[in-house]
Amino acid sequence: MKDHLETAPVIDALHHGDCPFCQLRDMIERQTIERYLGGAVMEPDIRIKTNAAGFCRAHHRQLMAQKDYHGYALMMQTRLKTVSTQLSPAIRSLGGGSLFEKKNLAALQHRAAEATARCLVCESMENTVSRYMEIFMKLYREDAAFREDFSRGAGVCLYDLPLLLEKAQSLPPAARKSLSEALSRQLNASLRTAQEDLDALCSSFHYGSEQKNNPRIHEALERAVNLLRGKTFDCPDKSNEQ
Repeated sequence: MKDHLETAPVIDALHHGDCPFCQLRDMIERQTIERYLGGAVMEPDIRIKTNAAGFCRAHHRQLMAQKDYHGYALMMQTRLKTVSTQLSPAIRSLGGGSLFEKKNLAALQHRAAEATARCLVCESMENTVSRYMEIFMKLYREDAAFREDFSRGAGVCLYDLPLLLEKAQSLPPAARKSLSEALSRQLNASLRTAQEDLDALCSSFHYGSEQKNNPRIHEALERAVNLLRGKTFDCPDKSNEQ
């Protein structure tokens, strides 16, 4: 059962039609946001984590969008107290007119950078995706049907490619060669198609262009960004397209 629970999300993501790790990251993001504003908001271990790390701007917006204003306010109440305690010594030193003004500036700069450097949701997403890549490698190594399914898919985005290639070093030579060939073919096809579609989109803005009615340019810009940077924009599920 545990093995199925670990592998099922990876197999499901593979059938979506786009980068499977972007799909997994989306799932993890939703679950993590809901967790931090669910019953966990009052759990001591969760509050210790949120007090210590906080969230990035994008995930603050998503937390606010959950409309649990009370839970969100409680989290930010203790987070703000933690940051104030961390910054207070450096703030006092900076305002004291000390001879060590340059040193004090650097100290406050360092403390402020530390206070804003982390995001619990981002960390959870990347850590869990890394674990899912390990599961991906296990499936790719042991399951011929999984290898075939991946080979028929769209491959991965450029954001997830470096870590995937790093994890691929753990594969035996035959499996590593198979994955390398699949990725090479998929990336060439994805980059070529994205470039052609984006060229067509740009041409469609010219007066009298026949590209205006080209269905392939619909969301060409969004797809190009998603390929370059990982899922940034929602596009239709392509898994059922012929």
